Amino acid sequence: MLEAPPDGEAREQYVSQMDETFFPECEKELTKINLFFSQKIAEAQGKYHELNAELKTFKDMVDSRQTQSTPKLRNRFTMNSSTKNIQKEQAKTAQQLKLAFSEFYLSLVLVQNYQTMNSTGFRKILKKHDKLMGNERGLDWRINRVEKSAFFLNRDIETLINNVETTVINELEGGNRQAGMKRLKVPPLSEKQHAGTTFSLGLFLGIFLVLGCAIILSWYGFHPRTNEPKWVAVRLFRGFFLFFLCIWLCGLNMYGWAAAGVNHVLIFEIDPRNHLTYQSVMQIASFMLMLWGLAVLGYLYAHYLYLPPFLFPLLLMIICVVFLFNPFNKPEKIFHRNSRFWLLKHCFNCFTAPFHFVTFTDFWLGDQMNSLTTVFLDFQYFICFYATEIDYSGLRLEVRSTNITEGPVPWGHVDINTGNDMCISSSGIRAIVSVIPATVRFLQCLRRYRDTKLVHPHLVNAGKYGTTYLVVATHALNNYMSKKNPNETSIFFYLWVASYIISFTYTFLWDVFMDWGLIDPRAPKDAPFLREETIYGSKWYYYFAIVEDFILRLSWVMNVSLGEAWMLNSDILTCVTAPLEVFRRHIWNFLRLENEHVNNCGQFRAVRDISVKPIRKGDLESLLSKMDQLDGVTHRGQDLRERVKKQKKVAPRRHGLSKQASFFRRDIFKTDLTPYNTAILFGAESIVEMLAPKLDEMLEGSHLVMCRFPMVPETRWELLHAEGQGIDEAWLYRKTKDIIKSSST
Repeated sequence: MLEAPPDGEAREQYVSQMDETFFPECEKELTKINLFFSQKIAEAQGKYHELNAELKTFKDMVDSRQTQSTPKLRNRFTMNSSTKNIQKEQAKTAQQLKLAFSEFYLSLVLVQNYQTMNSTGFRKILKKHDKLMGNERGLDWRINRVEKSAFFLNRDIETLINNVETTVINELEGGNRQAGMKRLKVPPLSEKQHAGTTFSLGLFLGIFLVLGCAIILSWYGFHPRTNEPKWVAVRLFRGFFLFFLCIWLCGLNMYGWAAAGVNHVLIFEIDPRNHLTYQSVMQIASFMLMLWGLAVLGYLYAHYLYLPPFLFPLLLMIICVVFLFNPFNKPEKIFHRNSRFWLLKHCFNCFTAPFHFVTFTDFWLGDQMNSLTTVFLDFQYFICFYATEIDYSGLRLEVRSTNITEGPVPWGHVDINTGNDMCISSSGIRAIVSVIPATVRFLQCLRRYRDTKLVHPHLVNAGKYGTTYLVVATHALNNYMSKKNPNETSIFFYLWVASYIISFTYTFLWDVFMDWGLIDPRAPKDAPFLREETIYGSKWYYYFAIVEDFILRLSWVMNVSLGEAWMLNSDILTCVTAPLEVFRRHIWNFLRLENEHVNNCGQFRAVRDISVKPIRKGDLESLLSKMDQLDGVTHRGQDLRERVKKQKKVAPRRHGLSKQASFFRRDIFKTDLTPYNTAILFGAESIVEMLAPKLDEMLEGSHLVMCRFPMVPETRWELLHAEGQGIDEAWLYRKTKDIIKSSST
């Protein structure tokens, strides 16, 4: 760090040189802040105008229906279906309006925080400057520049906040201030953990670790019961463990995202006022892992408890199903109904992928399912086992075991020596179940292609999941030929290995290049092969993730070498590779969400711009024409924006005007405006003041359209025409030679 000379002219010269660098940098940042703040104010004013228009339309509709209705005494007791539907529609629209105002209020508070933080930041850094340099130039600069800037003096955000509070309290909550402010309550920007949640998380996790040690010691000293087949209990308990472990690691993901500043709440479009914290997710998972440990110990010591051993996996399944589908909400800290139903809704969307617009949450859940293929297979085995191979007579829950030396095991029985049965040997059913997660993602990619018409990345991504079908098909055929000719290696074995190599290469490269956005040519020199912008602290995290993903995706080599060449039991391999795949997905989650946060690489809708007006199927031309009307139409997310943008690019070409218009995205302050003879300015009043000197570069006779706010007085712009009113008013100007005293009259 450079230090200023102690005294004399050298010090003064040093201070002057530093100030020549420091204050222009402050000016540059101040301009950026002013522009961003003015843009957000303009957007907020437009959104408030839009929400008020929708509220007025809704109230007019309700008033008109009440006026048209003819209340009679019998109507109090008899109500037809159409009236009920109207009331449901009104209640739903009112609820959507409340939600829209609530989210808009949240955005206003964030803008207000932005205003406060930047003013505080300037004050502190300039105070630090004066302390280090021994002068008061920082104070003078703050008084003359910061405290006279647009973002510092603007009070429109406070007015908007007060107006929203008044509107919600009086118009939507019937004058109930307590209910209105409760709805508008802004959550803390940093999640606060409850002491009870932290304590119970530690308690459940500690109990599970103790139970885990007891299970390991008991397993080594366990003497198999003579009437129980091998590996059956492992298959029954393994899926539960993997599922609970995945949930626990997702909670750890949430902690890492929050600590690094990755906004997972916005990306997943979760309600910021009501959602589970990372400790709550880990608490639930730790509790279920504790129950899992108790169930495993119950199975191991069932003969001491005089209970059927296979009662414990069944009880664990019943507890999981009841907890997941329980309709009760109280107490909220235990049941978490909103969070459970949110998960169930998105799981339903995954399994019905072609019929729904794919959100980031649906896509992300589909990828988690692909790492839980073993859970799907164990769940299939669980249902098959308890449906066909358990004797329920006398509530004994005894397994129908048999001793088979040659030939297949009959349906409804388990080989007591090997643990083989038809539930595990039915290759057709197992193959179908194993491709369910890949099918979910495959159909999601096709749906994304239908919505966006983009071959890359959606159809290319679908091809990645299509390789799973190739692997499963060749594996099933290889098993079939192996049973037919045990002493020969069929051609399908080599096809199976080749399909594994194709799938591994495809998925690994997609992880690194597409899902994580790494190997970026714009990556800094001190972090080669990464990306231009990274969030996590050390570059070695990324290098570790690449190496780890490569190694763990090679787990198929264990299936081929150990499983086929050395004939190692498949259940042993699965117990090793399945947890490794869950861990690989845990690391994948960190980088995938970071890439989405930084680059919006999936182009999923992740904004809280809510409108109560539905988009219906129809001609997009009619939608574009409505955008020029006074009442206009409302913004509905990234998907519609891209469609409208594409339509506007195609329209000039269709009318033969494509050569007469060009579109560029540039910094207006760094662009020479001399070649342009027409300009349209849309923004806040403070932007007009800052851009007025820049617009003076345009030549005499040029035209300027001002939207929302007129040109400031005493410029060379002569007013030709004005149209509209309020927030939709626009002014047309022409550049003149002389200065016009008043350009807005």
